[in-house]
Parts: sequence; structure tokens; C-alpha cells
Amino acid sequence: MEAGLPAEAGQELTLKALTTFITVARAGSVSGAAANLGVAQSAISRQVAELEHMFGGALFYRTGRGVRPTALAEQVLENAEPLLASARQLVESARGQAGKVSGVLTIGLVPAVAPLLASRLYAAVGERLPAVRLRIVEGYSGDIETRLTQGSIDLAVVNRYRAEGRNSYRRLFDTPLMLVGSRASMRRRWRALGGVPTSMPMRQMAGLPLVLPAPPNAIRNLLDELGSAQRIALNVCMDASSSAVIKRILVDHAAYSVLPYHAVAAELDSGEFEAVALTDRALRQSVVLATSSQRPFTEAARQVAQMIPKLAEALIEEGRWRRS
Repeated sequence: MEAGLPAEAGQELTLKALTTFITVARAGSVSGAAANLGVAQSAISRQVAELEHMFGGALFYRTGRGVRPTALAEQVLENAEPLLASARQLVESARGQAGKVSGVLTIGLVPAVAPLLASRLYAAVGERLPAVRLRIVEGYSGDIETRLTQGSIDLAVVNRYRAEGRNSYRRLFDTPLMLVGSRASMRRRWRALGGVPTSMPMRQMAGLPLVLPAPPNAIRNLLDELGSAQRIALNVCMDASSSAVIKRILVDHAAYSVLPYHAVAAELDSGEFEAVALTDRALRQSVVLATSSQRPFTEAARQVAQMIPKLAEALIEEGRWRRS
């Protein structure tokens, strides 16, 4: 992107333009920013060009993979992010004082909790906060955590296995990871041993054909680390970045995966899958509510954050999710 002419007198800087600029910088591409904001790429390019004209210099270098901020952009970004955050907080605070909680709230959800929790949130928020519009983003924990840290997501429900992290967390429940397969596959595997066990150590997975989440992924990283530490030869036959693909492979083939109970609760209830809890202490998953350390905690975020633990508890009581 090339520098334009100096800004004309009277030209105004808008919050919309700042949002576009920050989103392009975070996404590293115009196409990524367009997808995040739900607008055409041409509109993004036009707003960036207007900002370059206003600031009197180029904001991004084009690269083979997208765009990279210039020195000018880095300086503007340092001031623009807190300015935009303060403006949003001002609007939300004013609306809250007026008794009307409104705005767009972006929530990141891992695939295992997304379908049920998104449905419950749709009903609860629609009833109690009708002026709030939810934007649900589904992804694995690593991706969601990155977006939280960048400030592009307000709240998230993610999986944690370790204590470190730059965001704030509230534990919703703990659950063991489980070896999962079709009922037929599981029963064939353990027929000679008298039936499918209720639990087993990870070392008994050695040699089993596994379909696991593609790295980088928290479950996959944990399994790889423990396998290496315990010298367990994991037979990974396929990596998949989609839980739907993993489940389909388990249905169609004599293959297995490692997933939390709530990721396969429906299939376990229907009898399509069977599962064995893994007893290794490290193979326990904490499902947590996370809030961004880089984004203002608005009144809408506060109220929805209060709803999520209650919705999670209801799902546990119904047997849809399971705590250990």
C-alpha cells in the first residue's frame, strides 16, 4: 500500500476507521480483516487508503502472505488500541447507566462445548439482554486464546491443562480425557479381556490406530509430551482440525481418538460410541471461562459472564456434560 497525500484540513478520524486499521494489523491481511469484520475487502482497502492519506504515510507493506505494519503503523497502533478500547468502554458505560445493555459481544467456544452452550446462550441472552447481539467464534483453545490475548474476543470457554496464560480464568468444571471409538470397534478390541474397561492408563493406547486433533492443539500437545516422556509409541494415522471429521472416521473405521466426555456425550448416549477414561493425572481437562486482558470488560460482558457458569452447571445436572 502506498502513501497518499497529506491529510486535508477538516478530515476526521472515525472509530470505524480505527477498528479497521487495528483489525488489519492483527489479522496480517486484508482478507482476514474483511472476514473478521464481515465486510468486503474493497471496503477495507478503501478505509486503509483513507487513513494513509490522513496520516501522510504508508501503514502497511505487502508481503507474500498478506501485509505487515510499517514503523508509522506500529506507532499509530500503540495509541489507537487504548483509544478504541476507551471509546467502547465509554459507550457501554453510558448505555449501562441509561439502563440499556446493548452492543455486540464476541464469544469464543471450543468445538466440544460450542453447539450446546451457544444454543443455551442464544435463549438466555435473547430473554434477558435483547439489545445484545452475540457473535460466536468456534475454534480450538490455542486459536481462541490467541484472539483473547489480541483483544478480538470478549469472552471464551476453552480447555486448560496448565496454569499459565495472559488472560483471566474461572474454572467451570474438570473432566477426564477419554479414549473413544465406535461401540463395535471398542468391543472387538477388548473382547478377549472380558469387555471394555471403565478406565485405563495411557500406555495401553500404544499401537492403537489414532485420529487426533492436528497440532497445534492442547490435547495433541499433551499426548505428544506424555508419550515422549513415558516412551509410548502413539500410532497416529490421521491428523484432523475438525471434530466432525474425527467423529466420522471413528464411525466408519476401526480407529480411536482422545476426547473429553462432553465432546461425544450425544454419541455415547445413543450407543454409537463407547469411551474409556484415561487415568493418568495429567490427562485431566479444565474447562474454563476466560476473559480478555486486552479488552474492556463491558456491562454486556459482565452479565453474560455471570450466565455462563449457571448454564454449564445446568448442562452437568442434565448429564450432557460430566465433571470428574
